[in-house]
Amino acid sequence: MKLMDYHIHNRRCGHAVGEIEDYVKVAIEKNLKEIGISDHFPLGAILDDPQFKEIIKRASMEVKEFPYYIKDIKSLKEKYKNKIKVLISTEINFATPGRALTRQKKILEPFMDDYDYLLGAIHDIKWHESPVIILDPREGSEALKKYGIEKINLEYINKLIKLVETNFFDVIAHFDNNRILFRPDKPNYSPNIWQKLLDLLDKIKNKGMAIEINTSGTLKGIGSQFPDDKIVKEIIRRDIPLMLGSDAHRPENIGYMFEEFIEKAKKWGLSHLCAYEKREQRLVKI
Repeated sequence: MKLMDYHIHNRRCGHAVGEIEDYVKVAIEKNLKEIGISDHFPLGAILDDPQFKEIIKRASMEVKEFPYYIKDIKSLKEKYKNKIKVLISTEINFATPGRALTRQKKILEPFMDDYDYLLGAIHDIKWHESPVIILDPREGSEALKKYGIEKINLEYINKLIKLVETNFFDVIAHFDNNRILFRPDKPNYSPNIWQKLLDLLDKIKNKGMAIEINTSGTLKGIGSQFPDDKIVKEIIRRDIPLMLGSDAHRPENIGYMFEEFIEKAKKWGLSHLCAYEKREQRLVKI
């Protein structure tokens, strides 16, 4: 079958290379059916302190660029409509269900009729007595040592629960992104944390959300896709829709290891993949 890649970045985010059109062209060369452009939503929506200016430039486009980003995708959607379906999305860094999400929604609102799906992602965690812990081993390894495996896993899942309960996002991106702190090993889930994670999957099922299979995990040194095989098996067991995303930051990584994942997951009972258009979910038989 012709596949879809729903997680694509471009040079606007400050840490990817290539224009959006470069990714569309490679997707056509690789015979993909659909490509979803989902670059990082502006961090400036929630970080407006001048001291974060350089961080924002390295992590996402600026707020003022966002309308042009949407305009570019719409133009490419029309230009390549006879060769590939181009979908409109953005990867939104979930901070809190309160003030931060309200500010993000304000910027998103003028374009709500354009989106095909919205990715919700977690790139950091924080609780009342902790600093912001970036989910990157270069910045978060000390926090892992200080607070311990159990606390890091707990707070990450707690934040995922809050994301799901907003009823705002369509898909959860890189579901177990906490794994990146444990690179190259895997987090050791205690019985209590594992049950909490299973309860979260039940909640996701009830909400009708999808979970992304993010194949960039092997490129990031964690040995497999996000989420881990053990979690994927639980997702399939619950018939939670799975959506493919390469998280490509280079055009050549579009569709990375999709076929390999599908062949593996078929043995666990995977029979369909999830697709989106105008925020309507549909299942595609593999």
